[in-house]
Amino acid sequence: MKNQYYLPTWIGLIVFFLGLKLPSSIAQNIRWPEGKMMALSLTFDDARESHPKVGLPLFQELDAQVTFYVIPAAVRDQLEGWKALVEDGHELGNHTLVHPCSGNFPWARDKALENYNLPAMRQELIAANQQIEALTGVKPKSFAYPCGQSYVGRGQDTRSFVPLIAELFETGRDWLNEAANSPIFAELSQLQGISMDGKNFKEDIKPILKRAAINGDWVVLAGHEIGEEGFQTTKVGMLRELMAYVSDPQYGIWMAPVGEIATYVKAQRAVIRKSLSEDLTLAATFDHGLDADFAKGNSSLFTAAAYNELGTQEEGLHFPAAEISEQKGVHGHALAFPAKAKPVAYYRAAQNVDYQAENWNGTISLWLSLDPDEELAPGYTDPIQITDVGYNDAALWVDFSDKNPRSFRMGVYGDLAVWNPKNIAPDKNPAFTERLLPATDLPFGKGIWTHVVISFEGLNTDQGKAAFYINGKQQGERQITEPFSWDLEKAKVFLGLNFIGLLDEVALFNRSLSPQEVQMLYHLPGGLSSLLPDRKASK
Repeated sequence: MKNQYYLPTWIGLIVFFLGLKLPSSIAQNIRWPEGKMMALSLTFDDARESHPKVGLPLFQELDAQVTFYVIPAAVRDQLEGWKALVEDGHELGNHTLVHPCSGNFPWARDKALENYNLPAMRQELIAANQQIEALTGVKPKSFAYPCGQSYVGRGQDTRSFVPLIAELFETGRDWLNEAANSPIFAELSQLQGISMDGKNFKEDIKPILKRAAINGDWVVLAGHEIGEEGFQTTKVGMLRELMAYVSDPQYGIWMAPVGEIATYVKAQRAVIRKSLSEDLTLAATFDHGLDADFAKGNSSLFTAAAYNELGTQEEGLHFPAAEISEQKGVHGHALAFPAKAKPVAYYRAAQNVDYQAENWNGTISLWLSLDPDEELAPGYTDPIQITDVGYNDAALWVDFSDKNPRSFRMGVYGDLAVWNPKNIAPDKNPAFTERLLPATDLPFGKGIWTHVVISFEGLNTDQGKAAFYINGKQQGERQITEPFSWDLEKAKVFLGLNFIGLLDEVALFNRSLSPQEVQMLYHLPGGLSSLLPDRKASK
């Protein structure tokens, strides 16, 4: 039986694409322009002779714009052809001055990356950009790693120059990868590039595009020569078949150069980030102390002697419910619960939870780090619980079950008098169990951070529902028809009830987040702090 806590106490539809059903595990991504299903960029390296000679007329015929990663000296050799490619709308990217690669390639011994350092690489990248701009009038914003290699130096002096690419360019493309790019997750300075040299369309390329369309991904294909046959050659016949496929509206492909798609992705990420920021009602990173970094209501963290002794409440850690753990969080500091404790910690819900007596919508987000089976003490554990009365009466929470192996569940319970009028004990009441939603994924472990989300809508209507997410993946959804009647002044956002472990990045929103927004929140660079530059807490 669960411990009796009381206060005085884009795509949720089934989608078929080319006869393929969208798996529930597939993450929803950014929406592409004009309802397209995926994005595609064609890229070619090294400024080969065939690019202006074969590529220029071919892409004019096919009405396609692509990205060429160029070396200045090779551009200079066929300058008029390269100017014509620029005039036709193709993108020029930086591919360094001399194409340095590992000295394990015999032809690269005199320009081996093992003999470079970061200042030398910086100098070469800047010089290449300057020369390309002087020749063509174009300052590259995209880069491709020569040989797909992104390091300089040897042994303990080896350094990645990915941060340098992130500083100097909008994108960096890798080479010989196997995956498409998720527009929500992808690091733009390390875009995955899939080889198209020597490939056939039907057997090799078409399956990649079909998978990407299901997932909403961005495929970046990478080639070298453009011709009929030969080493490192993308075949003209394959490109014709590919463009026929791309131009068919039923396949929903948006094709554009890398820079254009990257600009769109960044803009869409910014839109989602802005919306998330504007709809926050409470955000606590614990990087600057216990108080919420942003709060619509009272930002103070309160503690009390016990769950049923809330009259003892004080601001701050007057009672030893938790402590700040420096630099142990998913980002920065975390709130640590070193032992199962009787004292409780909470934020007041008034205004921090956008409760509505009709059509209540919202989202609860937090990060947890623990090994449930090894660290938790016996008994039920609620990392977060939001209620004005108790866990089973107009409450939203996640919990770990009382004994090993621990399950992890979402609980969203309306008014006790409606769903359990006889107040039957949970372990004897099927109605209690029916309202639990166990997670199918349990990616918990000591030193591992796990993202948890409850996103709900339509509470206090007959169409209420709540979705449960772990690490951006939906675990399920439950319908909730019973009402939630709150005395808002008594309602609280409890943290770490009976919990042992680390908790971080607690956020509440005033609306239900879409699957793609949950994904964005899960992958958010810099974490919750990146949503807060212009938000200030009210006391």
